[in-house]
Amino acid sequence: MGTYLSTPKTEKQTADGEGARVRYGLASMQGWRTTMEDAHTAMPQLDERTSFFAVFDGHGGKAVAKFCAKHLHMQFLRSAAYCSGDLASSARKAFLRMDEMMKGQRGWRELAELGEKGPKFTGMLESIIWSPKAGDADKLGDGWHSEEGPHSDFSGPTCGSTACVAIIRNDQLVVANAGDSRCVISRKGRVCQL
Repeated sequence: MGTYLSTPKTEKQTADGEGARVRYGLASMQGWRTTMEDAHTAMPQLDERTSFFAVFDGHGGKAVAKFCAKHLHMQFLRSAAYCSGDLASSARKAFLRMDEMMKGQRGWRELAELGEKGPKFTGMLESIIWSPKAGDADKLGDGWHSEEGPHSDFSGPTCGSTACVAIIRNDQLVVANAGDSRCVISRKGRVCQL
C-alpha cells in the first residue's frame, strides 16, 4: 500500500503533566501510516507566567514535525515581541523562523537526524512521539546559519507539517495554526472553535 499499512496501528501513546496553573493530557495514534509522522510540545511552564502547547501533523514524513516540536517554542521565547507581551506577533515570527532554520547545512543535518536518515534508532523509539524536555532550551544557541558544509545550499525539506499552538499567559489564551490544523475548546460539553 505504499506509505500506508494494510491495517492501522491503533495502539495509543498517552502522557499527562502539570505546572503551577495548568494540567494537561495527550494521546496519539499512528493509524494507517508506516511510521508516526506527528509530534507535540507540552510545556505547562514555558516561563513563570506562560504555558505552551503544540501539535504538529507531519505531511510526507516525520522530520519537519519533530523539528518544529524541538525548536518552535524557543523561537517564540526569543522574539522581541514575546518580551513586550505581544504573544500573537511572537507566534507568527516563530512560525516563519522555522522555515528559515530548516535551510542550509545545519537545517539539513538536523532534519536528517530527526527523520532518521542519519543514525537509525529502532524499537520502541519509533512508536513514541518526540517531545522536547524542559532542559533542551539551554542547548539551543542561535547563529543557526553559521555552520558550513556540503549541504550549505540546502533550500529546505520536501516534507512538511501543520501546526496547532495554544499559548496561555495568565488569563490570556492565544492560538495559532499553520496548515489545516485548528484549535477547539470545550465549554460545558460544547465545542467552540478558536
